[in-house]
Amino acid sequence: SSGINAEYGGKNCHSTPDRISAFKSLADLQSSCQNRKWNLIKVDVTLEELRHARSRYISDLLYPHNTVLDDSIGCALWFAARGVGKREEEMCFSTARLLFSGIGADELMGGYSRHRGAWERNGDEEMIREIEMDINRISERNLGRDNRVIGDHQRDCVAPFLDETFVSFVNSLSIHYKVNFELPRGQGEKVILRKVAEMLGLPSCSVLPKKAIQFGSKIAKLEKRKEKGGDVCSRLVTKDGT
Repeated sequence: SSGINAEYGGKNCHSTPDRISAFKSLADLQSSCQNRKWNLIKVDVTLEELRHARSRYISDLLYPHNTVLDDSIGCALWFAARGVGKREEEMCFSTARLLFSGIGADELMGGYSRHRGAWERNGDEEMIREIEMDINRISERNLGRDNRVIGDHQRDCVAPFLDETFVSFVNSLSIHYKVNFELPRGQGEKVILRKVAEMLGLPSCSVLPKKAIQFGSKIAKLEKRKEKGGDVCSRLVTKDGT
């Protein structure tokens, strides 16, 4: 089984938050499932590679999505789905046909900072409304974009947290099984999921805080731009000029 971790910054990729989390997660998996061979493919992306791929492929794949956040997520997924990187210290290419995505976990189980912010403003009622809004708009905001970007490499995106039976089960649970914002960041979100990770022998995974992909992968820092996620991304120009 292979995990793919895409980071930006060339030689400095080893110190990015998501790369550190990937190493911790790999150690958990190796310890809990010792009879399985685990591979971590490290995808290190330079600024030149990023700009070339965005101009040549990614802008058109993201269209009509055009925000800074779409750009950050789309670029990270495109390079991860390409599957070209280093396994240990040797270059390799993943032949996997399926790419598993964790999309849906944050939306269903209060994983975003805005969910905690809603709870702090007006308690459970506002938090539940915020979570329901995220669940209802996930197909429009995320799924089409992610499928196009990943499918560009002839791989299929599998989203276990969006399985209909799973979604129905999670939605049937009390909100207090999913969040406990009395606990600090890294503990109070996705409580039931963290408990399952702990039970499965994945202690590091069970306490990892949420890190937005544009910050965890350092793509935002690589281009040295002060932008908000919702801003229109001037770097996304499609072939027809839009």
